[in-house]
Amino acid sequence: MSKEDDNNINNIKEKLKKKRQNTDYVGYTAKKPEKEKTEGNLEKPPASKKVSKKAETEYDELSLKIEHYKDFEEKSTAVKNKKTPGKNRKQNVKSAGNKKSGGKKSADSSTKKKKSKGQKTKKPREKFKFKRVHLYIGIVIFLVLLLGVLLWYVFSSASDVKEINFEGNSLVTETELEERIGFSTGDKMFSISAGKAEDNVELLPVIEEVSVERDWPNNVTVNVNEYKAIAYINSEDLYFPVLENSRIQRGYPSAPRNAPIIYNFEGEEFDALVAALNEIEVDILESISEIYFRPTDNSMRRIHVFMNDGQEIVADYETFSEKMNYYIGIRQEIGDETGGIIDMEVGTSYLPYDSADAREIKDNIYNEPSQVGYIEDINEALDGVRSALGEIGNAAEE
Repeated sequence: MSKEDDNNINNIKEKLKKKRQNTDYVGYTAKKPEKEKTEGNLEKPPASKKVSKKAETEYDELSLKIEHYKDFEEKSTAVKNKKTPGKNRKQNVKSAGNKKSGGKKSADSSTKKKKSKGQKTKKPREKFKFKRVHLYIGIVIFLVLLLGVLLWYVFSSASDVKEINFEGNSLVTETELEERIGFSTGDKMFSISAGKAEDNVELLPVIEEVSVERDWPNNVTVNVNEYKAIAYINSEDLYFPVLENSRIQRGYPSAPRNAPIIYNFEGEEFDALVAALNEIEVDILESISEIYFRPTDNSMRRIHVFMNDGQEIVADYETFSEKMNYYIGIRQEIGDETGGIIDMEVGTSYLPYDSADAREIKDNIYNEPSQVGYIEDINEALDGVRSALGEIGNAAEE
């Protein structure tokens, strides 16, 4: 192109720039100003200077190609980039990356804004903090529940006595104990008196100790510790236990077991024999079958003993326990023979049945002992009291 053409093109560009400065751009289409809209039909644009045909053709082509005034700046930058290709490429890459990242960020921010508009923001929940008020509330709730359970238990059948268990009784029957304790099944657990029941049961001479305990929720246990039966006495074909405390359990007859039957013992002799039996070993005591009180003029404390193995023994009831504890050794020395009597009154000797001493002892076994002097005196005194009371009664009737 010639210099004239270049000058014409430059003039056209300047005119276009001035024209664009006076117009508003929306997109890539130019809008005329309001003055031009209102006065466009009235005023005609000023006539342009005459230009050559070549300039008009070039002007039309350029007007079609030009879209925005910024394109001229991009072309100028492209020319510069040709001169410095390495640096400009790097800058272009960076700008492109920034545009992409900026686009993504803007897109993300727009989506976040839309979500924030559509959804309400949730406030973070505060963590539960335990305070003293919560402790008081928990205690009150617990007490209310406990009170409710207690009221239900008291006024319902859940508090009734369902079962009474008796333990340790052998001489006393369960029916006797049930009558003594003062309560039965069906009574309320909280209404029974354990102390009163224990006092009533302890009145029985056979009872040494007793304990009445509630086994919640519905049971009661009566634990009894009885005095040991160390002998039995015979009365009208009935046997009554003699306890280790020298008391006779009358009214509770039972078959003799693990203890001897004693005959004709009264007063001091009875107490002395019971004391001796308490000191004898259990296995030896259980091997004794019968004991008779057989005093003589020469031996006022003589007793005659029959063993379960068939052996007979005579002894003094005061020294009986000491010598009787050696019975097992003495029996082993004698062997299996039972043809005599073991004499433990003074020393310890074996008397064959054909000896004079053995025959004398055998003759006195079934003879009733004569009463001791103090017993006769007591009986005479009692007879005098009876007669005096009889006379008083007769005088009162008259």
